[in-house]
Amino acid sequence: MKRFVRCTFFAMLFLLPFTTSLFAFDWGVTSYSRLGYEFGGDEDNQWQKREKLSFWMEEFWSGEDNSRYSFLFNGYYLYSDEESSDDVDYLFESDLLVFKMKRPQLFGGNEVLDLSAGRFPFSDSTSLVLSHVADGFSAGLDLSKYIVKTGMGYTGFRLKPVSSVNMSSADVSDDDDDDIHFAPKRLFEIVTASLPSYLPRQNLTVEGLFQQDVRSDDEDKLNSIHATAKADGAIVGNLYYTLSATEAWNTSDDLDGMMVLADLNYYARQLLNSRISAGMMYTGEDFFTVSEPTLGLIYSPDEADLLRLDIGYSIRPWQDVFSPALKNLQFLAAGRFYLVPSDDYSYTGTELEGGLTIRPTSDFGMSFTGGLWVPDEGDTRALLRVECSLGL
Repeated sequence: MKRFVRCTFFAMLFLLPFTTSLFAFDWGVTSYSRLGYEFGGDEDNQWQKREKLSFWMEEFWSGEDNSRYSFLFNGYYLYSDEESSDDVDYLFESDLLVFKMKRPQLFGGNEVLDLSAGRFPFSDSTSLVLSHVADGFSAGLDLSKYIVKTGMGYTGFRLKPVSSVNMSSADVSDDDDDDIHFAPKRLFEIVTASLPSYLPRQNLTVEGLFQQDVRSDDEDKLNSIHATAKADGAIVGNLYYTLSATEAWNTSDDLDGMMVLADLNYYARQLLNSRISAGMMYTGEDFFTVSEPTLGLIYSPDEADLLRLDIGYSIRPWQDVFSPALKNLQFLAAGRFYLVPSDDYSYTGTELEGGLTIRPTSDFGMSFTGGLWVPDEGDTRALLRVECSLGL
């Protein structure tokens, strides 16, 4: 019976576009390669390699009242010998299997309804607390003056090597167990309310993220709540800011911690299309996230008890020329400085990064990145990396 229901569902999904006024189908293959060489420190010099071959397809169509529908799928083979990936040996997985609908004028006005269901990326408003592919749904209602979004996701169907959810000691123990193949069983709900342009060139967002540990064993469970308030917009001219505060509650152990983020970005189009940025990230001792964020190129510390100061600069000197090869050529440089607040803001080290990206066509792109980590104590480490993507 279940097999009949599944077959009927996919048959209806396939035939529905042919009953509408506009139908299109596209597919392709994308190859991604990353090769890095890290040296210095206590470990031997080592090569790092990551290969990803993806097959994707997209089916989209339109209906009445300018409504739009789409079905997207992506499946890939992945190989990696990088330390953070636990030596993934030709893993097959999918990170996109989703049905989407956009319905304008739902109640006869300017409102727009957005729905997504299936497997797709979820993210909170900071992109640091949660940034993970999960199975679930999201719904958003845009009423022009304000936007309300809600969603629910489950991480337990993702394969363990491609998951970054490790919130508790039980998660870490499962990560080291070769007999466990799937990611931690965690369910989350997210609710976001935004006021776009509540003042000229100013936006305001409030958000709640609720997470439950749904593993069968009651021992060492970690349930949590994250609440975020965020403001962003223009200060003057081409100078923009983002400011957010997030409070995290571990409701299982009665612990809480805070994260504060602040960023400034100045866009100087007249100066080779430059962007100058500066930022700050502060977290308390008991702060935690749902998925593990990447906070640096070589050195990526734990998200708790951290003060990170960063500066960045990038230019696109030929963005206004006709040649696509030069138009998308970008040079960038960044510096990050790490301190420990609980230890009288003791200095941990500095990370420097530089590189360039180029995309001569929409199907081909490359990037070259170099980094240097100079700790207050210990050995200096460096990394050289080349990345390449090709669409077929």
